[in-house]
Amino acid sequence: MRCVACNKNLNDFESTRKSAVTGEYLDLCNACYHAVEDDVPAKERDDLRSEEELFDDNVNPNDFEPPL
Repeated sequence: MRCVACNKNLNDFESTRKSAVTGEYLDLCNACYHAVEDDVPAKERDDLRSEEELFDDNVNPNDFEPPL
């Protein structure tokens, strides 16, 4: 299964995320879902979440410098 926004392969956690409103699968990777999570409430399987999939809401990706 792939992210409908960026076409990245979804892992088990990402592929089981459902809309809290419609119950439909969202099919968004964590990065793409993070961009819309305030507007799209979801039901998530926390038992499938890994430590790498946790986002720090205080971190702005624009604060990082690009690699050399």
